[in-house]
Amino acid sequence: MSPKEREKLIRRIWIVITYVVLITFALVYLMPFIRSLVASFMTWAQASRYPPEWIPHPFTLENYEKLFRLELFPRWIRNTALYAGLIVAGNILFASMAGYAFARLKFPGRDAIFSALLSLLMIPMFVTLVPNYIIIYKLGLIDNIFGLSLLGLTNVSSIFLMRQYFMSLSNEIFEAARLDGCGPIKAFFYIALPLARPALGAVAVYQFLGSWNAFIGPLIFLRSPENFTLPVGLSFAFQRSMWTEYTPIIAGSLVASAPTIILFLVLNKYLIRGIVITGGKG
Repeated sequence: MSPKEREKLIRRIWIVITYVVLITFALVYLMPFIRSLVASFMTWAQASRYPPEWIPHPFTLENYEKLFRLELFPRWIRNTALYAGLIVAGNILFASMAGYAFARLKFPGRDAIFSALLSLLMIPMFVTLVPNYIIIYKLGLIDNIFGLSLLGLTNVSSIFLMRQYFMSLSNEIFEAARLDGCGPIKAFFYIALPLARPALGAVAVYQFLGSWNAFIGPLIFLRSPENFTLPVGLSFAFQRSMWTEYTPIIAGSLVASAPTIILFLVLNKYLIRGIVITGGKG
């Protein structure tokens, strides 16, 4: 065997090893989803058996039938979509403006304010629950989707991501705009914002995934079943006084995850772009 053939053989072996490792890790990460999918077609008696069984016997659609018989199920989907839509719209608008200000405008204490803002990332969410509850209560917006959305209209990580993107844009573009008489506000709306579509897409995807699956916030701030979001509604519908119907909740979780899976498949390039932006120019 010539050295060139040996080198080609070694390269093929490494490719095979790489694929085996990647497929193994993919199966490990996919296992909970696969298990949920299988369990959604089982009775709870079979789904809870140990060692776990992987073939539904009998195969049943009862869990999905229970789910779609829920009178409030369409309303919970609508509430969740409204909540996620408000969060996405708020973050796109406010985070882009804040990111532009921190990246392109000069004002006293800019870097200190931005550092203080970043320090908020270190504070656990549970620490802010009580102050946020008091604020929303004083505003009379408890048990209101719009009141709940107020807390997430902007996000520090979204501001950070937008700032990083605006800093990566060429200075010459803004200098040319300034020489043509374009002020900071006009430069934001006519130059910076149209150029920031990849970053805005990343912000939209991140925030949609987070708000669609949110549980703790809606659980604390919403009271009426009519106002629940889907994750809280599912828990409410199948929670009994002494036990919980887990298999319909699993089926509901799979249905609820469908929009996020579709969104990820369509827009995953924006998620990757967001990671690249965050690790870029600082």
